[in-house]
Amino acid sequence: MMRKLVAAGAMALGIAMLPLTAAHAGSTWIVTVKVSHTTVNVGQKVTFTGTVKPRGAAAGEKVVLQERFKPGAKWKEQKKDKLNSRGKYSFSDKPSANTQHSYRVVMPATGKHPKGVSKTVRVTVYGWVSLTSLPSVNDEGMSFRSVDINGKTYDDSVVSYWANATTSIEFNLAHRCDSLRATFGLSTSSTTGGQAEIGVLSDGISVYDQTFDLEQTELKRIALDTPLKIKLMSTDSNLDLDIDGYGALGDPQVHCTR
Repeated sequence: MMRKLVAAGAMALGIAMLPLTAAHAGSTWIVTVKVSHTTVNVGQKVTFTGTVKPRGAAAGEKVVLQERFKPGAKWKEQKKDKLNSRGKYSFSDKPSANTQHSYRVVMPATGKHPKGVSKTVRVTVYGWVSLTSLPSVNDEGMSFRSVDINGKTYDDSVVSYWANATTSIEFNLAHRCDSLRATFGLSTSSTTGGQAEIGVLSDGISVYDQTFDLEQTELKRIALDTPLKIKLMSTDSNLDLDIDGYGALGDPQVHCTR
């Protein structure tokens, strides 16, 4: 009987009897996030968009983009954005380190709503690094040092130093690199008429094979299927023991994430 009287009184006063909504209850902010790219190069722009709900209550408030560079590290504030009238935001970032970056968006607590945090999104960032900075193994007549190829000096290079033989060296890439680039040719330590065949194996599969004379060079980028390791090879092609061909890779780099 009492409930009927209260309801009747409310109706008489023109007060709508509505269920208690999340907005009225002061619920936790609901934050969504969408990333434009999950794999990028160093310096490439990544855009983050999303909404905060309840939208009406969120409009005009500021939301925060946070980032961390490795698991277990502390989240760091990147930037803030003001939510529009529909509770939407947009951020952009240009990551400068070739690592896997994690991002999330945080809506700080207000008087009526506790803090809300979006899901974590991960962006894998690739960049060029010197091949010789990575671990090398099984060197057979090849080493890395400065080398001259067709009259040009390359300071950080891989070169054969055995004549009339096949030489090789391996580098451990740990499934983190997707391409190799270098200037291929012969070291000017080779004799006139020298020739060598240069090859690259990606986990045992040939991805490059070319024969060079002394004055020939090729600047080449080679796709790699994120191998565990690559093997560089050079074979002196001339059967004349008085003519030597030393294959070389000038300033080889790999496109990797850490």
